[in-house]
Amino acid sequence: MQSNFDIYLIGFSVLIFLTILFFFIRKISSSNDLKVKIEPVTDSFEIKEFDDVKLETQKSFDFEEQEFVSDQELVILNLISMDKSSFDIDQLFGFMNNSKARLVHGFFSFKGSSKKEVFRVANALNPGTFEENTKTFAILMAADLNNVEDPLSAVREMVAFAYSFSEKFYANICDSERLPITKQMISHIESKAQEVMRLRQLKKFDQ
Repeated sequence: MQSNFDIYLIGFSVLIFLTILFFFIRKISSSNDLKVKIEPVTDSFEIKEFDDVKLETQKSFDFEEQEFVSDQELVILNLISMDKSSFDIDQLFGFMNNSKARLVHGFFSFKGSSKKEVFRVANALNPGTFEENTKTFAILMAADLNNVEDPLSAVREMVAFAYSFSEKFYANICDSERLPITKQMISHIESKAQEVMRLRQLKKFDQ
């Protein structure tokens, strides 16, 4: 059993070591020799199968003839399986059917009361379409705010569908860059929709 003297000696030695370490770190810090590099935290959930399925350039996603303006103002949301396991395609088709979506050319189209398209849902993995044997862990939603009757309502319908789908299929709601979406992002999209509507009304007024 150690004597009190041994315990005091050990404690004193630790104190001396910590003091020397403190002054050493302080010295190299003041001389800029110690640099801490802070790397951005990246999500290990990296999807390597997305390839070139992007609505901005995908020709198969030509929206209906635009009534108001020639340029597109796209809103894109991704719904990605939390564990990257494939969605049950039968359940997915059933969910879309219950949501009143219609399968058109391999993607699901959601239309409003006037039968004009509000938004559409596509397979986010190549080839970008849905078939009966499709295996995918990610889908994307898209709306052209310049080609819907009520941009703000279209955004809210998209977000409501996204939340419903995410709860049913355990999916993350992400933006066009596949980053988890936040309430601030949704507010920004809604503001964009309101601005589109404002500009449309101004254009009508000037005519």
